[in-house]
Amino acid sequence: MSSKTMYSTTALPAEMQSVTVHPTQPLIKTTISTIALPNSLAPNEVLIKVYAAASNQKDWLHVVARGVSLNSGDDLAGTVAGLGSDVAKFQTGDKVAVFHPMGQPYGAYADYAVAPAHTVFRIPKAMSFEEASTIPLVSLTAGITLFRRQGFAAPWDPETMGKNGQQPLLVYGATTALGTYAIKLAKLAGVGPIIAIGGGSSEYLRTLLTEDDVFLDYRTGMEQIRNDIGRIAKERNLKLLNAIDAFSASGSWVDVSQMLDGGRLSVFSGANEYDEARIPTRVRIVYTYVGTGHEGAYKPGMPKQPAAEDAQGDVKFAEEFFIWLADMLEQGRYTGHPYEVVPGGFSGVAKGLNRLQYGQAGGKKLVYVVWEGL
Repeated sequence: MSSKTMYSTTALPAEMQSVTVHPTQPLIKTTISTIALPNSLAPNEVLIKVYAAASNQKDWLHVVARGVSLNSGDDLAGTVAGLGSDVAKFQTGDKVAVFHPMGQPYGAYADYAVAPAHTVFRIPKAMSFEEASTIPLVSLTAGITLFRRQGFAAPWDPETMGKNGQQPLLVYGATTALGTYAIKLAKLAGVGPIIAIGGGSSEYLRTLLTEDDVFLDYRTGMEQIRNDIGRIAKERNLKLLNAIDAFSASGSWVDVSQMLDGGRLSVFSGANEYDEARIPTRVRIVYTYVGTGHEGAYKPGMPKQPAAEDAQGDVKFAEEFFIWLADMLEQGRYTGHPYEVVPGGFSGVAKGLNRLQYGQAGGKKLVYVVWEGL
């Protein structure tokens, strides 16, 4: 374990506010506490002054499933306030977005957060902290899924990226933040055509699709969707071997698996075994755990894991991914997800998490403003 190193705290407060999320049901509750600001950092760590934090489904789901209370926020944007001794690529005051390690101290729902430098990346000066906070965790989830688990070539490797052409990708739950980010990344990597299956709140998603892509409304029913996909695949001579179930609930993966000719189907809920008899044997289910971007390994008991060496490579991949993503943001080729600011700052976190729990986000990321300014 790396030893902690002191950093300058001259201009920083001794204490900060932090939100604890509790596993209460039927409604999530939170408490706001005053805790000490960390006075030391590991050599590879960065201290960030949080200006905006964004919620993800797992922020309430993991807390309830594990029966623990913690600061469960992991998506944030702010400015660099302190640097570990080995961190040379940032300077104090840099505008950054951050994927905080899940389940670790000093999370996003606080005045200050701590994260390893390889999951911290610069954002354009003109980008708002609110928009930036919607990007890190879900983008990396989509990136690991496409370029590690599904086997597409990473978009920063032009020599191999050409192999992605004419490889169709089916995305179920395409109007979710995960589905939308996956489509954005697929487009940048030359993957396509995209067969996007979504429902309401599809206006933003449709702006990302071209005439070569297809949007299907899941509200027509799974049987109709399967028939439409079969017809489209036959008309275009497509072989469907890559799919993402960004919804991953209520057995959705079973229906999605039956739309494929074989290949891989990516899923995202660790609460299922994915061993239903109706899943065709020709389809391999692979679970994405974005925590491998920090840990390089799955948790014991997690379903449908890849080979251990594949997960080990996710840490290096995360570093390369965020370096490339910062460049895409600066060029204006990648953007955040539509969001809604929940009023009240820290006091709004419980409301936001309960809206997520009961499907009331309307296809938007829910964001909390911690500090005003810049």
